[in-house]
Amino acid sequence: MTANDLRIDAPALASARPASRVRRILRVIGPAWIVMVADVDAASVLTAAKAGTDFGYAMLLPIFALVPILYLVQEMTARLAIGTGIGHAELIRERFGVRWGAVSVVSMVVIDLLAYVAEFAGIVLGASLIGIPAVPAVLAALAFHTFVVLTGTYARFEIVTLVLSLALFAFVGLAVAAGPDPRAVLGGLSPLQPFDKPGYLDLVVATVGAVIMPWMLFYQQAATVEKGLGPGDLRAARWETFIGAVGSEILMAAVVIAAAAAVGTNVAGGVAGANVAGEAVAGGLALPAGLAALADGVPGLLIAIGMIGAGLLAAVVISLSSAWAWSELLRWPHSLNLSLRRAPGFYALYLLEVVPAAIVALVAQDLVAVVIDAMILNVLVLVIPLTFLVRLSGDRALLGPLAASRRYSAMLWLMTAGLLALGLTSVVGVIGRAI
Repeated sequence: MTANDLRIDAPALASARPASRVRRILRVIGPAWIVMVADVDAASVLTAAKAGTDFGYAMLLPIFALVPILYLVQEMTARLAIGTGIGHAELIRERFGVRWGAVSVVSMVVIDLLAYVAEFAGIVLGASLIGIPAVPAVLAALAFHTFVVLTGTYARFEIVTLVLSLALFAFVGLAVAAGPDPRAVLGGLSPLQPFDKPGYLDLVVATVGAVIMPWMLFYQQAATVEKGLGPGDLRAARWETFIGAVGSEILMAAVVIAAAAAVGTNVAGGVAGANVAGEAVAGGLALPAGLAALADGVPGLLIAIGMIGAGLLAAVVISLSSAWAWSELLRWPHSLNLSLRRAPGFYALYLLEVVPAAIVALVAQDLVAVVIDAMILNVLVLVIPLTFLVRLSGDRALLGPLAASRRYSAMLWLMTAGLLALGLTSVVGVIGRAI
């Protein structure tokens, strides 16, 4: 496959005219929205709850500051998918070789393995709040995880996951139920935040790691290709990506607000009531005090719905991104429109890679610290696929008129360098505490 094979011609781009803006957006909804909501997984929820418990509303500014960064990253994956018609791992393999393709996929899998454990532990924890034992909860989660990809087509899979994504908006209801002080919430958007407080910067970096995950790049690009979006869909895909980025951060902010309001943490940090409630513990995870304070009655039901929905959606999306990536790298058939018999390796990867994590979630102890440290490490791991993304997005031989401008590419390189510096700073701190 050559650059000319992958390039999208300008005439084809110019001739694509959307008949209706609303119909166009509705037609493209799926890849970006699903991956953005799946980004608010069990690990992200715990990170946000920890931030709200320890530093109140002070994490709101970093969360909303991530919206443009998240949009920039994911918009480029949509652009690459529409411009080339192939997935992220396959594109890296074609442009940089199999070895670099393997590096990009393996770096993603490192984080995926920890994420799987967190997702199933989150499901167990959420189920425990409504009286469902751990083993039945995990078995039901595995059954859903299997069913959703055996629906026969990508379109059916997308409908199921779009409906499931709505469960996470239980966290918005939780934030309202917690009764936050509106003035304190607005204070969380002030640039005057407790950057000098011990642990604050680590949680900022963990939040970055929780918001931008390597598997998101692989999923959105592969799903956009699977959905069959073309040049005329690019503008609508960008709108979907932007709306998804905003929605994702609203969900993260809702968890922060709920936790902060529940424990009475002030905006400048310093916990006023971190021991206000006993911890809800299950699946190796303990709810940070902010959410534990709300773990009864209707708020407890909202937490359960949100945690179970977050864990299920993320487990499916992460597994699928990994199966797509490995199959692209190995040149295996890899489509949800193919039967199990026609794409056995693809489905085997998807179905089997989560099983060890489900078992670990049943026996592990105290995973919260591990989850947050993993989110910090994720910032460093993210630099690998992000570097390929920036290089590919500016390749005019590959993308033609869809290639990023020099100014846009410079902005992306600056963002990548900033993430690397931020990640290195916090990883050094994590290592220092460990020794």
